[in-house]
Order: sequence, then C-alpha cells, then structure tokens
Amino acid sequence: MELQHEEAVIRAAQADAQRFAPLYDHYFTTIFRFVHRRAGERELSADLTQQTFLKAMLALPKYTFQGLPFRAWLYRIALNELRMHWRKKKEVVMDLGWAEVKPLADECGVAQQEEEMQLIASGLGRLKPEQAQLIELRYFDGLSFAEVGQVLGIGEDAAKMRTHRVLAVLREYLAPAT
Repeated sequence: MELQHEEAVIRAAQADAQRFAPLYDHYFTTIFRFVHRRAGERELSADLTQQTFLKAMLALPKYTFQGLPFRAWLYRIALNELRMHWRKKKEVVMDLGWAEVKPLADECGVAQQEEEMQLIASGLGRLKPEQAQLIELRYFDGLSFAEVGQVLGIGEDAAKMRTHRVLAVLREYLAPAT
C-alpha cells in the first residue's frame, strides 16, 4: 500500500472504526507470519494476531502518521503481545525457513549449504534476546532501519548502528575457531 493511500485509509479508520477493515486485510498475513515465526503454534499465533489487531483498532485514534508504513506500528504492538505471552511462559520459539535466513546468510558471507545454515542457527541462539530481535526484524521480517527503530522505540541511526554491531558479533560466532 502506498504511503499516501495508507495515510488516507488510516485517517478514514480513525474517523470510523468500521473502516479499519482495509488495514486489517492488507496487514493480517504479514503480522500473522511475524507472530507465527515466534510463537510456533498456529492457534496461538492466530490468537495473538487477533489481539494485536484489536489493540491496534482500539488505539488507532491516538496513532499519528510519521511517514513510515503502518506495519511498523503493528509490529510493535505484536511484539508487545508476544513479550507478554512469553513472559508468562518463560520460553521463546522461532521457526525459520531458508527464505528467512538467506538475506542474513548473504550479509554474513555464509555459503548456502546445510552445515553453514546450522552455524547461523547456532550463532543466533548465542545472541542475547535483544540482539536476536534486531536481526529478526531487519533480516527475517524485512523491515527498514526506520521501521526497526519505530518498532523498538529507538531512532533510525541507533537501529542501524545496533544492527551492524550485532552482525559483527554474529560474524565472530560464525568464524572458524583457530
């Protein structure tokens, strides 16, 4: 959805909650995938996604358009829903396929073979949760640095700097032991 069109749709939904449906329809699959990758269970993912959209719809009157896609705001709400869920469960699950890992593998200069993919999975497992979250948002969810910043409540430059620092740590984990 083009930003100008999206802004118009958001304003219409802010004036009349019945007009939230186009935003829901456009972003449901994206947010569901984001949640499902972290929740692992289809039913749980559907529940958390529904909760995300309900909270978004209820908070929409307070939403201010900042020139970023609406999805960044939805990701932030979804991330908060996931945090609340995992805080209760005290565990985190992430289901990744090759399509999600490929951009990260390319960035780290890792060959696209099974053994190297296992190295990446191992390296990701060694990252602190907040470090892994940066990588997930940027490489697995395809968010821009500005969107990552909005989701995490930091500036675009801070998101870029932190992501590059985490990539350096991940590259160290992937380097062969000498």
